[in-house]
Amino acid sequence: MEGINWIEKQAKLYRNLALTGRYQAVVHLEDEEDETFWDYQLQTIKPGRYRYLYFSKSDDGKDTRGCEQCLKFRPYLTARFFICIDSDLRLLRGEAELLAKNFIAQTYAYSWENHLCEASHLNERMKLIQPETDFDIQAFLTSFSRIVYKPLLYLIRYGADSHLNQLWNVSKFNACIPLQPKRTDLADNGKEYLKTVQSLFDTATGKLTEEPAQTNETLTPENAYLHIQGHQLYKLILHIGTLLCKGTGIAFRTDILDKGLHTTGYDEIEELQNDLKAILDN
Repeated sequence: MEGINWIEKQAKLYRNLALTGRYQAVVHLEDEEDETFWDYQLQTIKPGRYRYLYFSKSDDGKDTRGCEQCLKFRPYLTARFFICIDSDLRLLRGEAELLAKNFIAQTYAYSWENHLCEASHLNERMKLIQPETDFDIQAFLTSFSRIVYKPLLYLIRYGADSHLNQLWNVSKFNACIPLQPKRTDLADNGKEYLKTVQSLFDTATGKLTEEPAQTNETLTPENAYLHIQGHQLYKLILHIGTLLCKGTGIAFRTDILDKGLHTTGYDEIEELQNDLKAILDN
């Protein structure tokens, strides 16, 4: 139907729904799979009933999911109707206005899956559930993070230019991270696997002629792994953990990895929590 501002119309409906349905808030997510993570974060701050939206109608009236759809509601957000999105690379590119004062919460990592792989908590749980392993996940992720740091700086720089993006993009970046290392490659905290990853990135980025993006406060060699594509990191850690737990009776995914929801202990999750508090306190 022509002439209908679907976004504004829905925003009014959702704001009213928060009141009539007696919800703490109506929260628009990118997709249904995001609910467990965001509900855990919100319940920690302000327990209660939240109504989660996984899609809404786009400008042409079609049901649409994803971050860009969430962001279309920016002019109409309030403390009773707000959005929770993955940062993707927006945070590293310095995109403005994705702030709690604008009723936008973001992951401060590429996506919520990165938080499940946070090194210190994951290593702590691994040692608790599977104390016999000699693999130090925190040491592995620290080394891995240092390897992906500079390629990420290239990704920020090249992704901002449509021509350069053809030369270095997320797909080419991901191709340098094999997701199914062999068990023998994991000896000495993944030394051989890490050598392979380093070599692949060196070869790929060695062909790039433009300088990478300048360093910034958000991205460091230590936290770079939290800013690569979350699905990729999750798949890699799931594969490694499954190999390490093989024959032990421990299900790495359900017993360890998917239990990795936290609200404190590292900067990215604490910034996320601070934003949610600021939104809910309005």
